[in-house]
Amino acid sequence: KQLYTALIERRNLNQAAAIHCTTPQEAEDLRNFGIQTPPIILPLGVEQPEFIPTAKSELYDVFNIPKSRLIILFLSRLHYKKRPDLLINALNEIVSQNHNIHLIMAGNGEAEYTTYLKQLVHQHHLADYVNFPGFITGRAKEILFQGSDIFALPSYSENFGIAVAEAMVAGLPVIVTTGIQIAPEIAAANAGIVIKRDTEFIGAINRLLNSETLRSRLSKNAMELASQKYAWKEIASQLICSYKDIIGNSGAKNLP
Repeated sequence: KQLYTALIERRNLNQAAAIHCTTPQEAEDLRNFGIQTPPIILPLGVEQPEFIPTAKSELYDVFNIPKSRLIILFLSRLHYKKRPDLLINALNEIVSQNHNIHLIMAGNGEAEYTTYLKQLVHQHHLADYVNFPGFITGRAKEILFQGSDIFALPSYSENFGIAVAEAMVAGLPVIVTTGIQIAPEIAAANAGIVIKRDTEFIGAINRLLNSETLRSRLSKNAMELASQKYAWKEIASQLICSYKDIIGNSGAKNLP
């Protein structure tokens, strides 16, 4: 990639009329990469989900989860960068204090790493508290979002974090790290808990587990943030305006 960038791609990027970045931090990363092209900063979009009133009961039934348990959802690629192992280790600590919790690890990944995560679950004797449903799409995915109680993604880094936006538009309070680039927006809207250090992770989960009021408040704020800032209709309108500006500034003669 470094050779390809040096010989070809950096030149291509510097000759573009604009580059679409999904967050201000991504635009900063672009500048640090040596790209002088002006950025268009617009987030990715999410669809407003159709409400499924039976989502929670269906989720409990599908995974045979005791109805007394609160459900934490991890939905992303099973990869070390996403740090699902941190979530499993945190669960081990929390289960010893509160058995009314269950973790769903939705997503796929390389066989070796997935095996490692499952071995970690068995090592902590958490088999009755964790499910690995694999890659989930469609209605089943919406049931996961709408039937869970908390969404957690402790990634090292995410240039946007589309799964986080999908969780918020479904009304899930989220726990994310500062490495997720929409974390400042989440913090500003009080739509979730942003952790700066690994040691804060267990405390963040416990805060949400122990307070239905806090979960409800963050849920409402999360839904409002996602519906207003990440709605496809609004993003598409802004993108059309940006494209028109580019065409107007460069001239139609430059277009293919």
